[in-house]
Amino acid sequence: MEMEISATEVHDSKTRLALLKNEKGRLGRLVAEARKSESVSDELMASMKAVSAEIKALQKTAKEQHPGSPLSRKWAPKHLLSPVAIASERVEGSVVIKNCLGSLQTEADAYVAGHPAGSLWHRPIISTFVETTFKHPTRYLGAITESGEFVGILPLVQLNSRLFGNFMVSMPYFNYGGILAENAKIAGELIKAADSWRQQEAGKHIELRSTQGTSLGLPRRANKVTFWLPLPSNVDDLWGSFKPKLRSQIRRGERAVTEFCVGGRELLKDFYKVFSTNMRDLGTPVYGRDFFENLLQSLPGQAWIVIVRIDGRAVGGAFLTGYRGRMEIPWASTLRRYGHTSINMSMYWRILEFAIQQGFKVFDFGRCTEQAGTYRFKRQWGAQEITLNWEYVLAEGESLPALNPDNPKFRLLIAAWRRLPVWLANLLGPRIVRMLP
Repeated sequence: MEMEISATEVHDSKTRLALLKNEKGRLGRLVAEARKSESVSDELMASMKAVSAEIKALQKTAKEQHPGSPLSRKWAPKHLLSPVAIASERVEGSVVIKNCLGSLQTEADAYVAGHPAGSLWHRPIISTFVETTFKHPTRYLGAITESGEFVGILPLVQLNSRLFGNFMVSMPYFNYGGILAENAKIAGELIKAADSWRQQEAGKHIELRSTQGTSLGLPRRANKVTFWLPLPSNVDDLWGSFKPKLRSQIRRGERAVTEFCVGGRELLKDFYKVFSTNMRDLGTPVYGRDFFENLLQSLPGQAWIVIVRIDGRAVGGAFLTGYRGRMEIPWASTLRRYGHTSINMSMYWRILEFAIQQGFKVFDFGRCTEQAGTYRFKRQWGAQEITLNWEYVLAEGESLPALNPDNPKFRLLIAAWRRLPVWLANLLGPRIVRMLP
């Protein structure tokens, strides 16, 4: 009769395997650093081989003795479902819609934190950040019962310029926003209040950004996606889930990178230099440095800057945010002249390591257009594609807006922008991008 492994033995083996995998990762980084100076010691290589051999032996034993044990199964990302923004909960009594920015922010923040689809960008502090940074008119609509309980929210920002028009967005500059509500009736009341503001301001449309949408029959676009990657508790499990080609690209980048830093405001100068240069190369107006500085100040403990250096020079950077178990990378750039080194692969891998070390359960790669270059880059990590549903409340006679780089009328502007000196693009960009959603 085949002998089964006891729960205690499995636990002990899993603990030992986790320790060994962490040690292998540490030794691997030491080897990569040593190779750059061509001084890999025999002792270091021997330690690496010994740890690798013990890991293989543990996995082989588990597979032979008990094929179904956790040790014998290879970790793979689980399927994720987009959270539902509008629930089907019964709400007793009447509900009033109030503008809560400046009051009731603590209660609104608690509602966002407890809602399945609540994101960092739904928080009242983000509306305050936008209002402070860009001076845009904002509304933070809250649906509140007679007892003072929040049962829905809708943050809105008005963008109004001669060049791009007059409209409202929930939320501009970020990937998520839109309505959070306990049921469709409450969602409808929030939309009604939002549309009343649009009419008062003669806005052409309201844009609501979410994953699943409102299910209220609003016109929508669904040509943008993001990628979510479930994260294991152990870095080596994630590494083992990658395809050989991906691991090879990461190793190539690791050989080039000499420094990886995670921090805050002290890294902002280097980040902005890399980011603004890359945005100019893409033909896209850049945010001002104060945008990122104010966002860091608004999100203590929930935002980080990443810098990658080669021989002391910053060649890559990213801005990270974290909320309710999900880390997001809204902005990331590497200098084009270093593209051949695969530093972007190394940077993303180190960021994923950091996310796991910080205890995050999901990594959000940020939005992109289907089948674009960034789409293929993000998909290769084994992440799950999540459709972004952007819905619209339109003024009578208005059609869906076309404020995107694919619009032919912007192509000449993009081509011209790429020819600007970086200093001039950095001077002009913030004045333009503040009006773009």
